[in-house]
Amino acid sequence: MKKRDMLLLIGIVAAAALMAAFMQLIKMRGGSELVVTVDGELYGRYSLFEDRVIDVENALGYNRIIVEKGSAYMEAADCPDKYCMTHSPISGAGESIICLPHRLVVSVTGKESELDAITR
Repeated sequence: MKKRDMLLLIGIVAAAALMAAFMQLIKMRGGSELVVTVDGELYGRYSLFEDRVIDVENALGYNRIIVEKGSAYMEAADCPDKYCMTHSPISGAGESIICLPHRLVVSVTGKESELDAITR
């Protein structure tokens, strides 16, 4: 390896470390709102700090989302693979649970000002 190859390798590793740190910072920020969309359309916005059960039923299928203790998870789904039900609870800004057969996306957002400041 030549000196320039080593510098390139160090640069790539440093860039990867910075990206990992940035992603961890975003994940660590607690979310405050749960956004549910079906087929790209907004279904509802819910506070993560208010325990509730959200039933989503339409022509594509049925899902039950549980919000409790600042996190949300998929309790039930009638899709064939039920993969969305195996996802761990989400609570950090930017995390999401997706049910592809039902075109359902459940995502956590933080305060807009915090997220805007990070992504700018």
